[in-house]
Amino acid sequence: MVFLVPLALVALLTAAVTWLWDYTVVRLVWRPYAMAKALRAQGIHGPPYKLARGCNDDIKAMKEETDGLVLDVHDHNYLPRIAPHYLKWRAQYGEPFLYWFGLKPRICIFDYELARQILSSKSGHFVKNDPPATLLDVVGKGLALLDGIDWVRHHRVIKPAFAMDKLKMMTATMVACAQSMIKELENQACQSKNGEIEVDFNIQFRELTADVISHAAFGSSYKLGKEVFQTQHDLMDVYLQSLLDVQIPGLKYLPTERNRRKWMLQKKLRTSLLQIIQPRLASTSRDYGNDLLGLMLGSCVATEQGGKEGGLSMSIDEIIHECKLFFFAGHDTTSLLLTWAVFLLSAYPEWQERLRKEVFREIGSEQQPSADALSKLKEARNKRKS
Repeated sequence: MVFLVPLALVALLTAAVTWLWDYTVVRLVWRPYAMAKALRAQGIHGPPYKLARGCNDDIKAMKEETDGLVLDVHDHNYLPRIAPHYLKWRAQYGEPFLYWFGLKPRICIFDYELARQILSSKSGHFVKNDPPATLLDVVGKGLALLDGIDWVRHHRVIKPAFAMDKLKMMTATMVACAQSMIKELENQACQSKNGEIEVDFNIQFRELTADVISHAAFGSSYKLGKEVFQTQHDLMDVYLQSLLDVQIPGLKYLPTERNRRKWMLQKKLRTSLLQIIQPRLASTSRDYGNDLLGLMLGSCVATEQGGKEGGLSMSIDEIIHECKLFFFAGHDTTSLLLTWAVFLLSAYPEWQERLRKEVFREIGSEQQPSADALSKLKEARNKRKS
């Protein structure tokens, strides 16, 4: 027994030295050096790697320089403001080029054909990178971040929710949500002295898409949906604050102010999603609905009861991940697209008039738009070709 303690200490010391060697020498020094050297031999160059930080300091400095850049209303070349490092390194090192996101190497490409080959590859050579843990807390490890058999399993469950006939059925919900937003804005304008109000459409469209997704995809109330979106938005702020920081091993487990806030938001997000899921799951009816949430719950419960093959099942945790992904991805992308569309229409009033005339001509001023009527709006669908 006397000899066990020294042996245990020796084993722990050996493990600590091995980990320290792997992290400080192999990961921080040798691996970046060897990888950069191998890529240079292939003609791929880039900014130098800096110990532990990679190119993060350079990225942060360039972003700070361009934060105050004001674009002309008709200038749509926004890359110099939001991604100045890509443009500078492309001009300096050619394309493609190598840069370092902390310890992780990144090859930046600009060739569309090369991008198509990478995105359409079925060989498995281009696997999806594991995103940072904080980002996973926001969007979940859903369909967009899965590979292999897990991707196939989730895709088979989720795909029917996005069949064309079901998307057409959602049109009425989308129209009702949009009309509710318009009516609220009209009421506010009527209450002002001159009949005009200033509207932040970014906020309005965030709330509109939250309303649509909550009802159409998850059968949830707007209040619960908005709580999910707001929590994800707050978590994303935490992620962005630490995006370019050095990732110190073990720091994420310490009760720092940022970590405590992150843990609180993680718990709140899961609780909000369970408040949407549990009432549907507790229903005595075996019909969980034909929306996205209903299909996922049907797969989960039917498998537990032996009604489907195990290969198509989804656990509650996997359903939560998919809810995170579709809440965040559907909400963020759509609200930004709507905001950008309204901005362009304000910058090009001639297009406002053309599209308004087409809507009145094809749909009418009183009739509600339907999914079939949208196909008649040729100007709206083809304006990018003009």
